[in-house]
Parts: sequence; C-alpha cells; structure tokens
Amino acid sequence: MHNKVLLILIIIASIIIGASTLKGGHEWGDDFAWYILQAKSIVEGTTEEFIETSSFTNSQSTTHVGPLTYPWGYPLILTPFYAINGISPLTLKLPGLIFFAGFLICLYFLLKTRISATESLLLVSLHAFNPLLLNFLDQILSDIPFLFFSTLTLLLMLNPGRRTTPQQVLIGVSIFFTTFIRATGILLLGSYLIIELFKVIATRKDKEAIKKTIRGSILVCLVFALLWIVNALLFPSGGESYLSQYATLTFEIVRDFASAYFRVFSQFFGQGTSWMYIYYIAFIFFLVGVWAGRKEDTIFILFFALWMIVHITYPYWQGARYIFPLLPIFIYFTFQGINFVLSRFPVIEGPTRRKISYSFWVIIVFLFFLESSGSAYNNLKNHRKINGPFDDQSSQVYRFLQKNTSEDSIVVFFKPRAMRLMSDRNSIMSMECDRVLLGDYLVLSKLVGENQQIPPEKIDACQLPLKHVFENRKFIIYLIQNQ
Repeated sequence: MHNKVLLILIIIASIIIGASTLKGGHEWGDDFAWYILQAKSIVEGTTEEFIETSSFTNSQSTTHVGPLTYPWGYPLILTPFYAINGISPLTLKLPGLIFFAGFLICLYFLLKTRISATESLLLVSLHAFNPLLLNFLDQILSDIPFLFFSTLTLLLMLNPGRRTTPQQVLIGVSIFFTTFIRATGILLLGSYLIIELFKVIATRKDKEAIKKTIRGSILVCLVFALLWIVNALLFPSGGESYLSQYATLTFEIVRDFASAYFRVFSQFFGQGTSWMYIYYIAFIFFLVGVWAGRKEDTIFILFFALWMIVHITYPYWQGARYIFPLLPIFIYFTFQGINFVLSRFPVIEGPTRRKISYSFWVIIVFLFFLESSGSAYNNLKNHRKINGPFDDQSSQVYRFLQKNTSEDSIVVFFKPRAMRLMSDRNSIMSMECDRVLLGDYLVLSKLVGENQQIPPEKIDACQLPLKHVFENRKFIIYLIQNQ
C-alpha cells in the first residue's frame, strides 16, 4: 500500500509539472495539423474528402510533406476533444497528459515483475520527471499515446504464469491499438510471435505445450486481424504512402542514422557535454544489462533490436521522439547492468550495493525534477506564450486569407498542412519558382529562410507575376497573377 501511495504521488506531481509546461499555441512543424484535420474529418464525416485534400497537397508540393493519412488511432483519440472545443491547442494536448499518466502506471507494474517495488518507483520517477518527456507533452502528436500502448502491450506479454484465453485476447487488442496509433506497432506482434516460436523450439518434446503455444498465437493474430478489418472498413487507407518514401533510402542515410540514433539516447539525460559523458557510461552498463538479461528479458532485447533496425532504415530523421518506446527498456537494462557489475564485487555487501545504485539514480531524478519544475515555472510566468502557427502575426495571415480569398483558392506556404488547418484553404509547398504558379497566393515567412520556401529576398529573381497585398512583421502575402 505504501508503494502504491508513493506511485500516485509521483504521478500527480508529474502531471502537475506536465500541465504547467503546456503552452497556449504550438511550434511550427505541421504534423500536428494533419492529426487535427483527421480528427475534424471524423467528427464531420468527411474522411474521404480529407484524403483528397491530403493527396492534392502531397502531389502538388515540391516533395511529399507526409503520408496521405496517419493511422487513425490518434485522430480518434483527439475527436472528443476537438468536438468539445475545436482547434484549441491546450484542449488537444490533454490526451497526452492522460496517456502519460497511464504510461507511468503501466511502467511501474511492468518493472515490478522484474525488480523490486522500490526500484520500480525509482525508475518510474526517472521517466515521470524527465525533461525530454515532459516537454514533449506540449506536442499534439501520437508519440505519448503510442508510448502508453506499447508499454501496456509489453506488460501484458510479460504477465507471469500461464496465459488464459482472455489474456491472449487482451494482447491481441493491445497490439492492435498500438498499431492503430502508429504503424510500427506491428513490431510488437512480430516480437511476440518470435518469442512464441522460441517457446515451441524449447518445448519441442512436449506436444501439449506446443499446442497451447500455437493456439495462443493464433488467437492473438486472429483478434488483431479482426480489429484491423474493422479499422479498414471504417477508415480510408493512406498509410501506403509511407512505403513510397523508402525510394530515397541510401546506404549513407542508414550509416548516418545509425550514428545519430546512438547519440539521440543521450537526450534522455539532457543536453550538454556532461550529460553526454554520463550517457556513454550508462551505455556501457546497458550492454552489460543486456548480456545479463539475455535469457529472462529476450522480449525486451528483440523489440529493441527490431525497432532500431526499422527506424535506422527509415529515410527521414525524426529525432528523439522515435526512440521513446525504447527509453524504459534502455534505462531498465542500464539499471540492471549497474547492479550486475556491483554484484561482481563480493567485498561490497548487498545493502551497500543498493545504496550506491540508488544514490546515482536519486541524484538524476532530483536534477530532472529541478529542470522540469523550472521549465514549468518559466512557462507559467510567460503566460504559456509561444511563437508559431497560433501567434498573433500568423493569425493576421489566416484572417486576411479567409476574408479576401475564395474558398477554392490555393495558398503556397512552407507549412502547407498548418495553412490548410488554420485558413481552411488548400495549400502546397514550393521551393521552385515555376511551381509557385500552381497557387493563387504566396505566403512567405521572413524568419525561416530557405526552409521549404523561396525566401523573400530571393523571390524577385524568379520574375513571377506577383502583387504585394499584405505584410506584417513575420509574413508577406502576394497575389499570384496567373492571368
């Protein structure tokens, strides 16, 4: 009971800090806009029209700006929040808080099956107050719900004892929802089936055990398949556009991403050289922990390996958010590696070993707590303000377009999905002079340079038929005189 009270207190403190970190707007980067538009299309029953809009934006832009649709799981989560309060950043960030709390609960019970309750609380605290994760709650993206469902799935898979039929059904359901939020959730099904294959091989002389394992695997796959059929019937597809992006994959990309993803794990600890050295040390203990747990923790190792292979070979860099599902596994093995190394020194008694290990992690938790609390305090002090697609300068652009352009106008902008969400006008992205002529209006940012646009200082060189119609401190709007 004492440990559960502590768990509740840790989660409450984490959510208070997380809620205080949320800003009233959103940063540029328009993945969030597509998620919101997908949620809007569910509410309005216009999912097919959304596909048409997405197809237009992708086909007419200089490059693909994203998949035609993201998996519909996260937009479905956003749906009630959008229905209640529309395009409200703070409202649409609430699911992240809810699922982060759920993730911490799942993480505690997942770890509790491998280590003591006290150690589980310590490792939960590392995630509960981690600045990287808490700051990410400010994003309207699928990563935190995915983190919850992937951790829940691992928890269900590792439930000790013989699995009952309801437990197998729950595993299938959980794998589906993980994949329903992000396509790479299917790796959990692959990991599960490989582990079950290992069981069959290990018990090959026990026909009854083999039958039970096979029946359980078939049931999990059947539940997953049935739910996926329902998904396919209810929601239009668009995820196949992910595969087309692999056309740009090269050996150099794989090599560079392997190195980059190795370094990105250090962001769990923090920015700066000191944290990087701590990460290097932690990585050594991680490898030791993997070796020590190679038999008992095979599912962790397998999922970790499959996940890294898939993301290293995906030709678009997404940063730290793509390794969120692996962070609990990385920290768990690091923790176990430290314990394993300390256990090799017989002169150090058990209580002393625990004190050494706990002291290191307690210091890290304390530093995390100070940084996250400070960030939350500064955000509240700044009245949750952030420059981005919801700020006053951007809003002036949307109001001008809504008031002075027809509904079928096409706007050329460096973040076309955000423009579509905020102005309700079709939008494309162009880094080429000729392609600008596909639009009716050109909106240029004065601040982002050549980031998916022709910068304002170079637009005259294109010799396009442009008429200056609006300008503020951050943006310039031109009418494209095609006729």
